[in-house]
Amino acid sequence: MSNQSLAEAVRKPNDRRVRRTRAAIRSAFNALILSRGYDAISAADIAEQANIGRSTFYEHYQSKDDVLAQSLVALFEPLAGACLKQPSDQSIASMIQHFWDNRQLGRALMTGRPRTVMARQLAGLIERRLDDEPRDGCLVETTIPIPLLAIQLAQGQLALIEDWLTGRYGCSATQIAAALRLTSHAAAQSILVADLK
Repeated sequence: MSNQSLAEAVRKPNDRRVRRTRAAIRSAFNALILSRGYDAISAADIAEQANIGRSTFYEHYQSKDDVLAQSLVALFEPLAGACLKQPSDQSIASMIQHFWDNRQLGRALMTGRPRTVMARQLAGLIERRLDDEPRDGCLVETTIPIPLLAIQLAQGQLALIEDWLTGRYGCSATQIAAALRLTSHAAAQSILVADLK
């Protein structure tokens, strides 16, 4: 495949080859995190494990941080939505259950650099919602910058998930989902409503 046709394929994420390559990269990435730890792996390691060239890796992702960040978008959508809307507990519980089912990987990602990447990705999703949220015909303004509010909300959500993954508390995914929905929504609304007074 020529460089031009590969670049065109990468722009079309529904292309079967693109999906296969990205799935191989994510699978290699997860396996390496579990075997070596996040800080000990590089893009070259991921490419080798996925049996692709480094240039192919960079056609799809900018770095290992980018692999992690992009893999979290769909997973984090319900959490980001919980700050302004009331998504169903089931949509959040499905995400929480995914973390529980993959808790060894989840715990490996909840510290150091990966935790920072996770928080930034979730905060970015929350920030977009806060930026777009109309209130009485106007966009919401706060006394603190929206990105700062978004990171506060994201860190709070991740802290609850991180501690729950230790298994010490005996809560179900449904209970954690309800807590995340209620506390995220209440925290965001209390700050936004206070700023509107």
